[in-house]
Amino acid sequence: MKLSKNVYDAKAPTKNLVTTITGVIALIIPILAAIGLITPEQSVGLTTQLGIVGTAITGIIGAISAIILIFKAQDPV
Repeated sequence: MKLSKNVYDAKAPTKNLVTTITGVIALIIPILAAIGLITPEQSVGLTTQLGIVGTAITGIIGAISAIILIFKAQDPV
């Protein structure tokens, strides 16, 4: 029986990070609106803007991960 070698998926951490950031935003924004710190109209715009920022941050992290993998990755044998 041949054991398979684990292959690192560079996109997996980025996908998990996007999901986590989106979940945190989806949790915090309604709470802020419910306690009256922001209005419901502001929450819509804030959710959109924070989603864009979160996507940009994960893109940057993905690019940095790709650069690191260029120099550290090994070919599967």
